[in-house]
Amino acid sequence: MKMTIRTGLMAALLGLCLPLSALAADYPEVTFILDASGSMLGMAGDKTKMTAAKEVMAQVVPGLAPEARVGLVAYGHRRKGDCSDIEVLIPSGSEDRTGLMEKVTALQPMGKTPITGAVGSVVEQLKTKENETSIVLVSDGIETCAADPCKRVGDLKATGIKFVMHVVGFGVGGQGAEQLSCLAKAGGGQYLSANDAPSLLNALTTVSQEVAKQVEVVKAKATQTAAKSGLGKVHLTMPEGTTGGMAGLRIIRVKDGKVIKATEGLGADSSHPLPAGEYALEYLFATPNYGEPTVTQLGRLKVNGGETREVRLGGIAFNLAEALTKAAVFQVIIADAASGTPLVTVNDNGNGYYNFLPKAVLAGKYNVLIHYAHSPKPSLVARDVLVKPGEETTLTLDAGLIFKEATGTDIGGWDLIPLSSAATADQEEDASQPADPVPLLQARPPHGNKSTLWTPYLVPPGKYRLLVHVVGMGEPLPVAEELEIPAGQIVNFDSGL
Repeated sequence: MKMTIRTGLMAALLGLCLPLSALAADYPEVTFILDASGSMLGMAGDKTKMTAAKEVMAQVVPGLAPEARVGLVAYGHRRKGDCSDIEVLIPSGSEDRTGLMEKVTALQPMGKTPITGAVGSVVEQLKTKENETSIVLVSDGIETCAADPCKRVGDLKATGIKFVMHVVGFGVGGQGAEQLSCLAKAGGGQYLSANDAPSLLNALTTVSQEVAKQVEVVKAKATQTAAKSGLGKVHLTMPEGTTGGMAGLRIIRVKDGKVIKATEGLGADSSHPLPAGEYALEYLFATPNYGEPTVTQLGRLKVNGGETREVRLGGIAFNLAEALTKAAVFQVIIADAASGTPLVTVNDNGNGYYNFLPKAVLAGKYNVLIHYAHSPKPSLVARDVLVKPGEETTLTLDAGLIFKEATGTDIGGWDLIPLSSAATADQEEDASQPADPVPLLQARPPHGNKSTLWTPYLVPPGKYRLLVHVVGMGEPLPVAEELEIPAGQIVNFDSGL
């Protein structure tokens, strides 16, 4: 009898505790982006800006509401003059505040200010999160990597990814303050100004108080006392038209790497019951001729007992000009627009059936590339394709190039160079450095099969320089200095060779 009473008491206590645990996935998160560019060695009062930032972070991070999880991204701390110097030091959603502060303490300012790329690297982590993340950027300067961070933040908000961006301008005025203020406005957050350690502490305390309010709102929801199931669910949805190329779904338990569930094929609406825990989701794109499917990472998510985690995919549908369907495609690639990281790869495998079927993707902005069977690297065909949850975006590809077969000259290949790519960001800063042309497309015959040089190529509308590599010549021939490819047209080019 005593055992029965004790068991009943434990169940009642569990009933009281479970709602708070189940709501843990709803608690707000805070991810800091710290500027560690060379200018952070400048003075803020009686100490460098970097020193002041480290001291203030040591007070703010421990003082955050205990329920709030954290993350940390820094830029400019490893290499000088490198716009790719962006590092996720603590992934978003971490409980490791001690580790975060160790990373902050170790930062050494030296590089550039790639704000746009840093924001993109944070938001990429948030695509499968249901709770809202506060991104807090502390920067003492303007973007220095030839990008538009304000537009980027606005575009990311438009995708429906849940985040609010607060910006602290540390010792910033004029154009820098305008840009950082624009970032905060585009991100739905506050712009706060600071000039020394005390004012920086005040600014970050303001953000900390906002997070504390969000935590209290979540706690206020925890009024239900009935015990809930120990199982949770993942509810995955996508536009109906995107299912044709799906080969299946894998759900992997993070703690031991075990595949908990694997499906063959995937419907537009599917639910997957799971024990409470953290999982990685992968979905597979089919490859024709019985080829192995290619894997796309959907990211990680935590499943709590009695909860359903919603994952809503959008899609990209292709509207392709008939003549361009004959292009010799090796792979169709969908990459993150900010980082350039390939997220979806679909193999042609000598068939091409799945190449241009609609593709399911998370909300975001994407670039689409085609890797031709006879080219050394993929070629960009569309930039900044916006995808929203539950919606299918139609991408029209109706511009291209067909190089008329050369019968009198032994051609080893040709390069198509956008006229706007004459200089890189670093070269623009130093006009004394000659710019090397960056080909959009490099056509090379595989195993001497020259016929592939004359097949159609999908090309974004624009103006290009066309170089032809003639066998036996030490440098390419510029057969067209300003070749225009209009939207909606396929240009048949006769080189006269």
